[in-house]
Parts: sequence; C-alpha cells; structure tokens
Amino acid sequence: MFCPKCGKETDASGKFCQWCGADIDSVAARPPAGVPEEDEGPEVGIYAGLGRRFIACIIDVILVVLLGLVTVAGLGLFRGLQNLYFYAVQHIPADQLTVEGTTGALVGSIIAAYGILLVIVPWLYFAGFESARSQATPGKVLMRLVVTDMDGQKPTFARTTLRFFSKFISVLIIFIGFLMIGFTQKHQGLHDKIAGCLVLLQDE
Repeated sequence: MFCPKCGKETDASGKFCQWCGADIDSVAARPPAGVPEEDEGPEVGIYAGLGRRFIACIIDVILVVLLGLVTVAGLGLFRGLQNLYFYAVQHIPADQLTVEGTTGALVGSIIAAYGILLVIVPWLYFAGFESARSQATPGKVLMRLVVTDMDGQKPTFARTTLRFFSKFISVLIIFIGFLMIGFTQKHQGLHDKIAGCLVLLQDE
C-alpha cells in the first residue's frame, strides 16, 4: 500500500509508514486537503432569495404597522406615541403631557405605546404566523414562501420567536444580517442561522 502522507509504498501490515513515520490509519481517515466540508443539514427545497423575501417583508411591515396602530389606539395608548414627539422635538414639559404630570408617567406612556407598536404586535404577528399551519406571514403567502426548520419541518413558536428577536441584532449591525441572505449558500440571514430556520419557495 502507499502512505497517504508521503505517497511512498510501505508495508501494508505496518501501522506506521517506514519512510515518514506517519500513522497510516489516522492520516487515511482525514479528509483530503482543500475538500470543503459538506454543509450541515439535508437539501429540503428551493431556498428563497433576497428579492422575493424583501417584497414579502415590505407587505408584512405595512400590515404590522396598521395592526400596531389599531392595537395602540384600541388600548387608549395613542397619546403615548405623540408624547415622544411633543417632549423630544417640541420640548413641552412632562407635567403638561400626562394627567399625573410626572416624568415617570410620561416615560411609561411612551414605552407602553412604542413597545406594543414595535415589539409586541410584530412578535406575535411574525412568530405566530410562521409557526402556524401555513408557516408563513401574509406577505410570505403572497410571495409563495414558507419558513421551516433545518429539516424542512414546521418550526415551533419558540423557534420563530427566537428568529424574530434575532432580527434586532441585524438592525444593530447596520442590516448586515439581512444582507447575508443574498450571499449564504442556503440564503439564510443572521436571524435564520441563529434560530436554525430556512425560508423556502413553495412548489407551483
């Protein structure tokens, strides 16, 4: 037999190469240099590209904003949205913006209103729809996309929740995590990789 390290013919019965001393078994078990490792997980479908996902995102953002505004208004928190503008831009004193007349009440109204608009409603919308039977938000349904785990199965609510909140990391790093969709092998954004999710194009 030939030594897999030095290439010289050596005794087949020996464990070590008589020329270079390499452990023949361990060297032979290593993958050849320059051969890329296989990507984790099976091929489960057609991976959706950045363009189609971007259009779906625009549709979903419009719907989320509308739902968020309706929810904030329904809970009587619309004043909290205005308070941030009045206080930060027009510099109106806190004692004139709330019934209590305190800074704590002002900050509380702002956090409650924007928390529902920017976090609670979007979280329930994306995580709820993507873990439901459709595995897709309305925007993704229109673009024929579904969210799956790495095996192509329906993701759990916990997984889609992790996927949603991981998007904030991409926002903090100047949207680089979203741009990864266009360059990774399975078109995964940073939030997809963190949550172990795929976005697939549905068959006709």
